[in-house]
Amino acid sequence: MGFQPVDFAHLARFNSAVSSEFLDTYNKHVDAKIAAERSEPAHQTFAPSSFRCDRRSWFRIRGVEPDKAPSSDRTLRFVADVGTACHRIIQTNLKEALGDRWIDVGVYLQNQDVNYEYTLTYPADSLETQIEVLKPPIRFACDGIVKCDDVYYLLEIKTSEFGSWNELLDPKREHVDQAKMYATMLGLSDVLFLYMDRQYGELKCYEIHVSDTDKQEIWDRMNKVMEFAEYGIAPEALPKGDKWCTPQMCPYFKKCAEYGR
Repeated sequence: MGFQPVDFAHLARFNSAVSSEFLDTYNKHVDAKIAAERSEPAHQTFAPSSFRCDRRSWFRIRGVEPDKAPSSDRTLRFVADVGTACHRIIQTNLKEALGDRWIDVGVYLQNQDVNYEYTLTYPADSLETQIEVLKPPIRFACDGIVKCDDVYYLLEIKTSEFGSWNELLDPKREHVDQAKMYATMLGLSDVLFLYMDRQYGELKCYEIHVSDTDKQEIWDRMNKVMEFAEYGIAPEALPKGDKWCTPQMCPYFKKCAEYGR
């Protein structure tokens, strides 16, 4: 008869029946929240965070169900929650430091000649604005708009673990692609990226300019994806080997393979 090895690391997580049950209660609650969020239907909108892949945008616009969701991951949920907390810390401090140079997104949009209908939703803390554009269909959150030297800047806050943060010399390519779409929709031409290290709270800041050519390219790509969706023609996927084109990074990885990559 064989013996099962004792998992001392697992046993060290609690030291009594009560502490074990208490820990399970917490973990089950978190797992249930993750499962509930994953069961919600995907919005048939463009997502700026994944806009760099036309094929992925195409799946979203058509309302295609993602591949079967993986099991709940408390680690990823915790990282996301820490990132949200870091956003609020930065936004609170900037709002206090900048005063009237911290610009209300709704007020800013009212003074812009935008060519689309939109709705705004403010969270309880009024730090981040949820924006939904009706056509083209887009949903995104704006971290903030700030005014520096009489220039309006889109503020993009990003958090990462220390190793990744420490190697940064410029904003990441995927973050630039995302910010270009935000800037296009908000009528802004300048972006400030504020990167925070989640471990120590250190910051790096980079500036980019979004040209009129960049903005026109965004509009052209959105129109192309919507046209392809209307006729059921799949646009090109990202090239093979792209770090986004993996089962872990793309919720449509398996379905995408059916159309060729």
